[in-house]
Amino acid sequence: MSQMDLFPQASVVESPIPSVDAVRARFEAMLAALRAATEDLPFTPRELAYWEVVTPQMANWLPPEEREAVCLEFSGHVSRLRQAA
Repeated sequence: MSQMDLFPQASVVESPIPSVDAVRARFEAMLAALRAATEDLPFTPRELAYWEVVTPQMANWLPPEEREAVCLEFSGHVSRLRQAA
C-alpha cells in the first residue's frame, strides 16, 4: 500500500452549464408571477432577496438584448409592487 492510498483524493464536481432555454423558462415563471401580481409582491422577503441577487447573474446566460429586457422588466415590476404596498 502506498502512502497516497491512505489519503482520499478530493473529487472535482463540475457545475452543470445551464441552457439558454432553461434560463428563459425560470425567468418566464418568475416574471409571470410578477405580472399577475396587482398589489403585493408574490414572493416572501427572502425569495425577493434571492431574485434580486440571482436575476442579474442568471441573465448573463442570455443574449445582451434579452438580458437587459429581463432585468428592466424585473426591476420595474418590483418597483411597481413596492409602491402599491
